[in-house]
Amino acid sequence: MGKDSETDLMVRFSKGDENAFRDLFLSYRHKIIAYCYRFFFDRELAEELSQEIFLKVYRAGPGYVPTARFSTWVFKIAAHTCLNERRRGIHRNRLESMDSDGGMAGKDVVDRREGPHDRIEAEERKQRIGLALRDLPGKQRAALLLKEYHGFSYREIGDQLGATEAGVKSLIHRARENLRHALCGKFGEDS
Repeated sequence: MGKDSETDLMVRFSKGDENAFRDLFLSYRHKIIAYCYRFFFDRELAEELSQEIFLKVYRAGPGYVPTARFSTWVFKIAAHTCLNERRRGIHRNRLESMDSDGGMAGKDVVDRREGPHDRIEAEERKQRIGLALRDLPGKQRAALLLKEYHGFSYREIGDQLGATEAGVKSLIHRARENLRHALCGKFGEDS
């Protein structure tokens, strides 16, 4: 789908086309689950939150007015839903394996080129990064995930989080600095 086709689908849904919503759901469900998962590192919570997010999208359908790309709009809903959940403090913050494009990887998937020691080190590194990411303040985490994993521009992230571009740049800079500080020395790096 092109950049505008998702917005077109949402407009069609706002006019009563249920199939358009189904297409949007199928196109975005894995992306939204991955975003929520990276926020909390809890598969069950990510799936629950994604359902809540799509319910919000569904309910907003009749009054939808396209003021931004659909992806910007839906990730704004996702970011605010995750931030609100974090404020409630209910999440369990479990770490699980993720594959390279953000989905939850099966624990039985193994790269046969690596030895057991390499796999253990890679898993430990992934968990340390996950814990450091989890410990970031909510808005820093939201901004960094939107930029690094979903490729949104600073302006789009600002729209999603209710911040200026300069504010978003500052959030991402502080997030990276906090990650660097949290991980300093854990991997034998001098940063």
